[in-house]
Amino acid sequence: SMRKIYSIDIDGTITTDVSWTPEEALNAKPNQPMIDVVNKLYDNNFIVMHTARKHSLYEATIKWLDKHGVKYHAVRFEKMPCDKIVDLDSVNNIRELT
Repeated sequence: SMRKIYSIDIDGTITTDVSWTPEEALNAKPNQPMIDVVNKLYDNNFIVMHTARKHSLYEATIKWLDKHGVKYHAVRFEKMPCDKIVDLDSVNNIRELT
């Protein structure tokens, strides 16, 4: 099957909380089951981490993603065209993602 572009939300999806400051972004609690799903999707798809966070949180966000072993191809701080958006609404039904 063709690779899909997945747009994965950060706050409340791969983290359990929302970050407004660099300190919060660096110390956000990981949602490990969702990170595992993202890392599995990474192998055969294109993963874009997307967030409505301010651009000033870019560095802290990248550090957090690396620290928690999140696999991705790109990070975007605006909404984007994609095949699937994975956010809080879809977290409740992980089976629908693949």
